[in-house]
Amino acid sequence: MKQPPDLLARGGPSNVPGRSAGAMRSAANDQSHPSNVESVPSERPCGTDMRATPRHALPRQRGLTLVELMVALVAAIIFSLSVLLVQIALTKENVSMSDVGQRDNQSRAALDLITQDLSNAGFMLGGVQSRCSVTLAYNSSVGTKPFFQYPVSAESQPLPLPTSTAVGSGAYPSTTPDPNGYGSNAQFTDMLFFTGTTSALQLPSSTNPNTYVVQQTSTTTAPGSNGAISSTVLPLQSVTGINAGDGALLRMPLNGKLVCFRVPIAQVGPGGPPASTTIDSKSTQLFPSSGYPGFQAQMQAAGVWPASGLVNSNLIGARLTDLGPAAGSNLQTVVYYVGNYGTAGTATGRYPMLMRAVINAQNDTLTSVNPVAAGVVSLQALFGVDETNSGSVTNYLTWPDVVSGQYTANVRSVLFAIVTKTLQTDPNTKYQAPTAIAMASPSLGPDGFTSYQVPAAYARNHFSVLESEVAIRNQIWPH
Repeated sequence: MKQPPDLLARGGPSNVPGRSAGAMRSAANDQSHPSNVESVPSERPCGTDMRATPRHALPRQRGLTLVELMVALVAAIIFSLSVLLVQIALTKENVSMSDVGQRDNQSRAALDLITQDLSNAGFMLGGVQSRCSVTLAYNSSVGTKPFFQYPVSAESQPLPLPTSTAVGSGAYPSTTPDPNGYGSNAQFTDMLFFTGTTSALQLPSSTNPNTYVVQQTSTTTAPGSNGAISSTVLPLQSVTGINAGDGALLRMPLNGKLVCFRVPIAQVGPGGPPASTTIDSKSTQLFPSSGYPGFQAQMQAAGVWPASGLVNSNLIGARLTDLGPAAGSNLQTVVYYVGNYGTAGTATGRYPMLMRAVINAQNDTLTSVNPVAAGVVSLQALFGVDETNSGSVTNYLTWPDVVSGQYTANVRSVLFAIVTKTLQTDPNTKYQAPTAIAMASPSLGPDGFTSYQVPAAYARNHFSVLESEVAIRNQIWPH
């Protein structure tokens, strides 16, 4: 019997072969559990209510609030500032360390350079002959027209350098870097002079220097009432090999010492005998117009002026050594002093420097001026003398005491010190005036170094002191 179609549509019972009623119920139960069957998208007719269909809940999404963002920004700024401060501190420390390193390196290089120049001090200063006890020179362009050429010497700054060049005018060095001025007791500094040849080739040619003897027979014919002594004309036994423009050294024994005079040769001859065997030292600036008595004050200070005065007989038999063209001479004077490096009157380059000037010792021409070490504010020297010829230093004296004690020929060593300041200021440093930078002085002798007084302009700088002592080999082992 067939069932009506509407029963089949309503899911009524049906007789399916091979399936029991229990199996039919089980199938119906399986359809009520969608997890056990494959999910098939349903097709809903238009207008069906969506709320009747279950759906899965979506995850909730959140962002940073304004407060959280501001807190994060503040934390980032604090971290960045911390890193920046650390970097600034490290940069300052690097600058400070670089400052100290640069200053120390330059100062030690300066010590090495001074030591090198000291090793040449006095070398061949007397040519190839015996060493001079004192060497006298003259230059009308300097304040003290006659002056000494010692192997080593010192003067207090400021002092005009003995040179006629534009750089070395009467006011050179014209300025000093310290605001309170050098040469005073507070900011004392020396100028160190070392005179000697750079090599043994202090020759007019490839041969040994020619030596000429002052003649007795012709000295009375020289101009002047006292013969050649009161004249710039010097009679010789020969003038062969001598040329105008040469530099010469005249050796004259006086008071048991060998006194030497720097003699420029301005003219040779002319004319027949005896004028043909004379040289004339008359010069615009390098020899006294009055002749050898123009050195009287310096000779008296050195203890070599004769009691009876300088007369013509003192000149007879004296030896003159021709040292060749003065312009090309390797006899030089090296001067160390504290000065400003840069152009005067400008804001750039005005910094304290240890300077090194080289002067031709035959004609006083300034050949070079170079900065050696930055930040040097004081240079001082003590001279180790051997008054009793014991073979060792017995006292350390300042140069004025060396001269007053007439120990210029007994100097065995030079003890020098330099005071340097940092190139950069330190805001955490403040010297309270008066503050003195002390220097260690030797135990021998009455003299010592002068403490450096820190001026207000350098109150925020650090200072250091370097000392060194060098033996003058050409004084100990004379050539």
